[in-house]
Amino acid sequence: MRDIHELNDENIVAQHIKKFQKELSSGLVSLVLLSILEQAKTALYGYEITRQLQQHNEGKLGAIYPVLRNLHARELVHCEVKISESGPPRKYYTISALGKKVLAQCLTSWLATQNHVNNILNGRSEHDQ
Repeated sequence: MRDIHELNDENIVAQHIKKFQKELSSGLVSLVLLSILEQAKTALYGYEITRQLQQHNEGKLGAIYPVLRNLHARELVHCEVKISESGPPRKYYTISALGKKVLAQCLTSWLATQNHVNNILNGRSEHDQ
């Protein structure tokens, strides 16, 4: 039989991991969505974007629609509503010129952050390089 402290520790670890994954995901959703839209050959609607996310991600990034609305409000993506033959109208998204500029800066920041974190996790300081 497992010790009560061992069970409690597992619960605490699970809570921390869940919180960490949520924080990490929420910070990266905009970057990932902008990247998917930049790589798309045509405008994409929400379900198509979700499908692409699922192909590249075993975890979940949370609800994308609030993020898409926010990106649209900040003029980083264009949104066009089109009639659908198989249901309600669909919102199709494309990245804007401003969105491409923001994506480039976010990508630069992400790569620098990733490098910094990897160096720390690997026990190297930036001065060692």
